[in-house]
Amino acid sequence: MNVIIRNTFYYTLLLLILVACSVEYDMKPTTIYEPNRLVVNSFLNPQKPICIYFYTIDRIDKGFVYKPAVNMQVKLTEDDRVLFDGLCTDTVLVLDYYPQAKAKYRIDVSLTGYTPVWAETTVPSAITCQVNAEQFDDNYAYSGGGFEMKYILSGFSGDFDRENIAMYVTANTVLGNDELIQCYNLYASNVLFDPINRSNGIEAKDDETGSSCFERYIRVKNKNLPYLDKMIFITYMPSDAHYDTTDRYSPSVFVPGTEKNYLIKVITAGPEYDMYHRTFYLQELSSWNSDDIAGIVYQPVQLYSNINGGLGIFAGMNESNYYFDVPEIQERP
Repeated sequence: MNVIIRNTFYYTLLLLILVACSVEYDMKPTTIYEPNRLVVNSFLNPQKPICIYFYTIDRIDKGFVYKPAVNMQVKLTEDDRVLFDGLCTDTVLVLDYYPQAKAKYRIDVSLTGYTPVWAETTVPSAITCQVNAEQFDDNYAYSGGGFEMKYILSGFSGDFDRENIAMYVTANTVLGNDELIQCYNLYASNVLFDPINRSNGIEAKDDETGSSCFERYIRVKNKNLPYLDKMIFITYMPSDAHYDTTDRYSPSVFVPGTEKNYLIKVITAGPEYDMYHRTFYLQELSSWNSDDIAGIVYQPVQLYSNINGGLGIFAGMNESNYYFDVPEIQERP
C-alpha cells in the first residue's frame, strides 16, 4: 500500500510540474531597460569581396523590432590602413576589395540615436590538404537522385600554433545556377572531432566511419588540429532532381538534376567565427529540445557577439575549396 501511495504522489507531482510549465501567464511589462542597438554582421573571407550588413534593434511596447539601418558613419581599417571612411547610405557596404590573410581589421560605426559600436578581427591563413573522393554506394545512381560518396582528407597544413583557429569541413552539391546544397549528415568516427553535433546513425556505413553522424559539418578545435593526420567521412550528396506534378491530369514527369560538381569546403575559422557558429548551433539545439519533455529545464544559450556596444558578428575566416565530378548514372544491367 505504501508503494502505491508513494507512486501516486510522484505521478501527481510530475503532473503538477508539467501543468505549471504549460500555463500562459499574464506577464507584466518588463522594467529592465534595454537600449536600442546597432547590429553589424560580416564574415571577412579572402575568397569574397568585403560585404558588411547593418541593422538596428529598436524597443517597442511588446518587444523589439529588427530593421535595416542606413546613413551610418563607417570607418574600416586594415592593419591601420583606411579602406573606407565616410557615410554609408545603404544597409549594405560592399567594397571592391578582398580581405587579406593575416591582416587585422577594425570597424567603427555610428548612427544618430544609437551607441557607437566597434569590433576587431584577424583573417587567418587557409588550412590546405589533399582530398580524394570515391563513390561509396551506387544504389542512388539508379534513381537519379544523387550519390553517396566517401571522402578522404589528409596532409593538413596550416599555421596552427601561431593562429588560434579551428577547422570546419562541409560537403556540398553545386547546382547549375551555382547554388549550393549542403549535405546534412556526415558519417565519421574520430576522437579528434568535436562531438557537439554528433548523433548515432541508423547503421554503420563501414569499418572506418561506423554509425556516428555529424550534422552539417565536422569541427576540429585548435588544440586537436596538430594531431589530425586523416579525416574520413561518408555522406549522401543531395540533388535537385524531382518529379513535376504541376499537371494533375497527366502522369508526373521526372526532371533530372542540374548538379555540376561536388564541393568539399575546408573552412579555417578565426576565434570570433568559431565562437559564433558554435554558440549558434547550441542555441538551435536548445530550441529543438525545448519542444520535448526536457523543455521544463530549458535554458537559452547566448549567441556570441564581438560588437562592442552593439550586437552581431565581425569575424575573419578563410577557406580551401575542392571540386569533384558528379559520377555518371549507370544503366541497370
